[in-house]
Amino acid sequence: MPIEGDLKSLNLSSVLQLIAQENLTGVLKLKRRNEIVDIGFSKGQITGAFYEKGDKSERMEKYLLRSGIIGKNVYELVEEIYQETKRPIMNIILEDKYVTMAQVENMIKFKIQEVIDEIFTWDNGAFKFEQHSIIYPKSMIKIRLNTEGLILEAARRSDEWAKISKSIASGDIVFKKVERPELKLKPSDEEERVLSLLNGHRSVDDLIELSGLGKFRTYSYFYRLLSTGQIEMSYAKPRPKKARPKIKLSLKFLRAPITLTIIVIVLLIEFFIGNYFSDHSVLTIDLIRDDFYESDRGYYQDIFFYKHNRRASVKEVIEIFEK
Repeated sequence: MPIEGDLKSLNLSSVLQLIAQENLTGVLKLKRRNEIVDIGFSKGQITGAFYEKGDKSERMEKYLLRSGIIGKNVYELVEEIYQETKRPIMNIILEDKYVTMAQVENMIKFKIQEVIDEIFTWDNGAFKFEQHSIIYPKSMIKIRLNTEGLILEAARRSDEWAKISKSIASGDIVFKKVERPELKLKPSDEEERVLSLLNGHRSVDDLIELSGLGKFRTYSYFYRLLSTGQIEMSYAKPRPKKARPKIKLSLKFLRAPITLTIIVIVLLIEFFIGNYFSDHSVLTIDLIRDDFYESDRGYYQDIFFYKHNRRASVKEVIEIFEK
């Protein structure tokens, strides 16, 4: 049974539940405008997820660096090894034990949940399930996540998101620390990470990129810090205006119709002029002068002779050739 359609007619939760209940293996592909999502399944369980927006996508090794799981110096060393050996970067990281398998597995699970959270906010988009496809065929790590559990967590976060977005309406907002908060609370490690990145100029979206905590968790920590009076809004960053692409107007497509129109107009003019002159004899053109036959009567007499075996008189020439 083909599984494809639009999220307006069938919601995402129903699509995921159907794949899980039927124990299907393959890749669910979703698309909305310039956003593309692939979710891998093996016998109804989720094995991986990929999210791309425009030309923006994040490789696993880059996320390890950004989230602080591996340091910058370690990552540069891994890149040097890659240039020398051409071994895949994730293979180097895992085989040379720069991080543990458990760390990478936890990171992948987190990223999968983040992708599911994102598409749970979609109210439209096309989907298609490609049965027997594999999302990451060469991956060393085999993840199997319970689909129902991810759906329930995404639904819970979706409900929480409705509350968070009322207090933090935009990712352009810049927060600052409150110097003397009324409540002196000890923040969690993740909240402390968010606080440490606040510098009076970084917006919520900037901190999502820098913290490696993901969109939902970053917003959640901001919401808790805001609710307990540890931070306050400073200002909202103006969004850079997108340059409108210059529209090049080409008139090539008008060549054929213009040429055809000119031809039709010329033909119509010729037609009406022809009809006019045929109905009105207003112009007489003498193509032959009056003295034509006079100067060449001898020539016509010769013609008459060859035809009738006798020389014609001038009168006969006039009667035959001038009438």
